[in-house]
Amino acid sequence: MSFNTSLFILIVAFSSFALCQKEAEKKDGPPNGGGHFLFGPSYLKNLTKEEKQEYYKIFGNQQLTIKQQEEQRLAFAEKHGFAQAIKDDMKLKADNHEIIRKQRPEVIKSLLEVHNELIKIFDNKDQTVAQQEAAVSALRKKYPNGPAVLYYISRLITGHDRHQHPRRRKN
Repeated sequence: MSFNTSLFILIVAFSSFALCQKEAEKKDGPPNGGGHFLFGPSYLKNLTKEEKQEYYKIFGNQQLTIKQQEEQRLAFAEKHGFAQAIKDDMKLKADNHEIIRKQRPEVIKSLLEVHNELIKIFDNKDQTVAQQEAAVSALRKKYPNGPAVLYYISRLITGHDRHQHPRRRKN
């Protein structure tokens, strides 16, 4: 696979993630009324350990199609009284997929323009750091997802993860 193809796939994947995050931030929380969860969805909180294991086995079964997993999840939920929460999750997933399908092409189309603007901003040595930050901030307002996507791509290219010290680069 060529570098351009790999880069395109990466951009598409990250754009999807960024758009999902943006949409999730607009909502007050998941449709089931719960907040973010640490050890599983809030609708599983009243299940026994064995019941939770049974629920998670549905996802672990690699022989099932996605449709079969959804059907089994819904059947399990109906048996245990939280079918509406599963239906809401499925609807949210479908809605997010549709948002991504519509908005991702625009994000991808704008990335080269955002890249060129960022290069101009960071190549300009006749500005203060505050002016540079203001210019990047203005670019973020114009292209909400572009700078974040390009930052992520830059980290992949340089091999630096978010928390790694620059001098301790992994090889």
